[in-house]
Order: sequence, then C-alpha cells, then structure tokens
Amino acid sequence: MDQHSRRPVRKPTRLPRFDYASAGMYFITICIQGMESRFGEIANADVRLNEAGEMVAELWEENAERYAGIALDAFVVMPDHMHAIVFLGTAPDLREQDPTLSRVVQTFKSITTMEYSRGVREGRYPPYDRVLWQRSFYDKMLRNDRALAAARAYIEANPANAAEKQVNSPFA
Repeated sequence: MDQHSRRPVRKPTRLPRFDYASAGMYFITICIQGMESRFGEIANADVRLNEAGEMVAELWEENAERYAGIALDAFVVMPDHMHAIVFLGTAPDLREQDPTLSRVVQTFKSITTMEYSRGVREGRYPPYDRVLWQRSFYDKMLRNDRALAAARAYIEANPANAAEKQVNSPFA
C-alpha cells in the first residue's frame, strides 16, 4: 500500500527503459476484467467461441491491418483471455511509423470494448461492469526461434490445458 494514498501500489508490467517499438517477436496475454468467461467455453479440450469471442478474434486480425510494420502470428481467444504472438518491425523502410506494442494492444482493447458495448446495447452480449479488459497486458519478448516455437506450442495447447485444469479442479 502507498502510505499517502491508501491505494495498492501496482507493479509495472513493462520493462524499464525498453523500447517496445523495437523490432522483435512478442508473446502477449490480454485478460478479461474479473476473468469472467465472456467469449465462449472449453469443451472436449477445444475452445468453442461464442459470438463475442468470434468478434474478438476477427477484430484482432483486423487491428494488425491498421499498422505498417507489424505482423500477427499464432493466437487463441479463450473464454476469459487471449494469447498472441506479434512481430514488430516487419517493414524496415517504415521504421519511424512502427507502432509500439502498447499502441497495438491499446487500440485492440478500445475497439473490442466499443464493439462489445454495442452488442450489450443490442442484447447480443451479457453486460459487464464498467471495464471489459484488465488494465495493461502481459508480454514476453521472444528472443529466438526456439522461444517462438515454444510460444506457438503453448498457444496451440492452451484450450486442452484449460480443459485439463477444469477436470482436475477441486471446485469442479
């Protein structure tokens, strides 16, 4: 707790002095506020996206088209979060226009929140309490092909791993 404001002190999720616009491969995780299952369910070790989950997946792919110099790799939308691999700096001749990783995620979260809110107003999606996505996101720079392969494998296995956790949960 911060003794002056009585608020919890948040640990920064970004590396200090790291240039998140620098070319590289990044593994990211973006979570729903409260970790509520809003985008589908896990069934038979597969993720079954609902309409909201399909919208999130579609907007993730469209978001990349907004920026020169980025490319998307593997990703998975889960019921309460998503994982993705993003390549920054794919157009070296446009280096000064490359977005930061934070800008890419911020734009995605903003667009999906607006679209989800529209779906709530139209009665297609369940309402949420003020904030759809958690503040910030988690990232890991993938420094080599081995790390990239491991991140791809993690993304591919994530639905089955989530199903296994459900089966072995003491609360199931």
